[in-house]
Amino acid sequence: MSNHPFSLSVIATAVLYVCYSTNAVAETVTESIDKINNQLELQQSSISQYHYRQSDIVLGLAGATVLPATPHQNVMFTHAGATDGVAILQDGIFFSPAPYSGQHLVLQPNLLHQQQVSFTGMTSVTESSEAAFGKLDYQSVQISPKKAATDVNLEGSDNSAINGGVIVSGTSKESGMLLAVDYQSASDDVGYRISQEADTTQKDILFKIAAKSLPGARNQQTTEFSYQYSSQDSDRGNLGLTSADFALNPTALYSASSTDNTDGERQRYVLAHKVILSATSTMDTDFYYQTYSQQSQEMRFVDGVQIDNDSLTDIATFETSPTVDGMNLGALTQNNDFAGFGVQTKGVTMYGQHQVTYSARYHTDKAEMRLGQRDWLWGNDLVLLPTTDNEYALTYTDDASAFSSAVDTKLNYGQWSVNLGLGYEHVSVSRELGDVNTSLNAADFSDDGWSPSIEVAYQSGPWLAALQAKQAWTAASAGNIEQTAQEALQYQLALSYQQDALSIAMTAYMHDYDSQHVSCLPGMVCDYEQISLQENIKDVSVVGADLSIAYGVSFDNFSIPLKAKYQYAQAETDNANCNELMGCFAANSQLPWVPEQQLTLSSGIVYGDFSIMAQALYQSELGYQGGFTNERAIDSQWKVDIAATYRLTEQHELYVRVENLLDEELVANRTVMGFQGQSEMTTYFGYQGHF
Repeated sequence: MSNHPFSLSVIATAVLYVCYSTNAVAETVTESIDKINNQLELQQSSISQYHYRQSDIVLGLAGATVLPATPHQNVMFTHAGATDGVAILQDGIFFSPAPYSGQHLVLQPNLLHQQQVSFTGMTSVTESSEAAFGKLDYQSVQISPKKAATDVNLEGSDNSAINGGVIVSGTSKESGMLLAVDYQSASDDVGYRISQEADTTQKDILFKIAAKSLPGARNQQTTEFSYQYSSQDSDRGNLGLTSADFALNPTALYSASSTDNTDGERQRYVLAHKVILSATSTMDTDFYYQTYSQQSQEMRFVDGVQIDNDSLTDIATFETSPTVDGMNLGALTQNNDFAGFGVQTKGVTMYGQHQVTYSARYHTDKAEMRLGQRDWLWGNDLVLLPTTDNEYALTYTDDASAFSSAVDTKLNYGQWSVNLGLGYEHVSVSRELGDVNTSLNAADFSDDGWSPSIEVAYQSGPWLAALQAKQAWTAASAGNIEQTAQEALQYQLALSYQQDALSIAMTAYMHDYDSQHVSCLPGMVCDYEQISLQENIKDVSVVGADLSIAYGVSFDNFSIPLKAKYQYAQAETDNANCNELMGCFAANSQLPWVPEQQLTLSSGIVYGDFSIMAQALYQSELGYQGGFTNERAIDSQWKVDIAATYRLTEQHELYVRVENLLDEELVANRTVMGFQGQSEMTTYFGYQGHF
């Protein structure tokens, strides 16, 4: 546990400002302010024009700090420097297939199948330790209360993308059903020096069936079963350019990387049951099971040596002037399988004006990992031919199980409220090694932690304010050699003002880490063993502030919606540190994967049946790709997208969307292996139908 005292001073208590609420969903005042500050309705008019399947700008508008991603890759995000203990949820249930065993895996749902997304930094103790340092929570599309409703989306782009989706749902008597299907296909010209393209296809299916109380049931209840399927096949190279080549053409990639491929398939089953026990008491119970299989290969080696800037220069020379002997290359290969099962329950009961929430959760997951290398010959005709089968150098199986329970009490006294929470979690972790030779260590350990929290709140008219303190804790993974949990004291002051069309929210926070987890992040050049490791950074302090403004100006014939989100974070290590993943970095230095500033904007004009909206994302310098040195930093960047929509009738809409409007050479990854750019300016033409 932390060696810092968990306390709230008398002086701090005297200056608290926060709110009073007696809703029946166990929402603290901090969560109420987060809803104003960080909740985004994806189907509202100012957002629905952007029919992204996945978007870093959308996540930025919701309050998450995003890391740049290449096209058709999952967007990774962080909060207050933490990547571990920051959960991706859908409908309150973990979306990632193995949050304990597969700590390096990042999955995001298809946005077309979501109706709302929100981000919370100071999560409730009822969320368990895997969301102790933040949670991104999606709400999937709901079954329509109408007898039948259909939404259709079709779009194509100037880079040969074809996207199409349909959502059909309806309710009849006491039951309802929903089927959502989406298909995406893209073929980007990525600038290989020979004729190559980066092809990606993705399929998503969401099915729901729900029923209300059975005849004769004593209590009103609702049961919903949902099934989710997703598959993706993506060819995209990670091999980049030398510094000199990058200056001439930042988005060009070497043809050697055309073999880079990721193939994944995911299935998710959820049974959700809600019972209204009385006028003042409800109980929600969820059962879930999910699987994910992943195969990938990434060109990483020349003559058995990991690619760096020197060997990258040799690759550039060979591609310009191929030799008869060719070049021997090697790809890092993975063949991984994940599975997770869990049951969670949450009860909310009112005792007069006070509210108590009880929660419990059991989760178990398993990850079977196979990592190796495949050798290739790059001939003088610049054609790549495999010379070996996949040879796995590491095989291991991670197992984890966790049990958590918590109680959260909100005491309401007029305009004041006091929220007291206490959570406990016990986690057991094991790692079994396979038959191949490896220097990894087998693991078999367990750990437990307590998460107390306190919040004092006050409400006065349109003003809400809250001061919260919490002890956050997340267990180590099987790859953590020291088996040290990530823990921190968190303090946050949140203020909000909401009046008519104006909403302003501000949070200022400090997180004091005793130990912070970090694993192989996107863009890092990690070898077989490093992918399976989790490192600890001692004594990290994060001080930050978020400010959001939402305002709608309406006139007789047109309106101007505005949403702006500014985030500042100073995340520093107190001591100099060296580890396997990061190399060495100095004391009091910014964590390289944390942008000091992030700004997200959304605004435009709605005039009758026509609207035009712009969205923008700005990030200050990043340097999280290994080595932690300035020459590998990503410069500050702007990304701007614009969309125009014309409503032909109430049922039919046409739209045009332009992504990366400024056509800047945005850098997603800048590593010892070179650079990788995001897509150039792309124009989409689309149709939306609502029946």
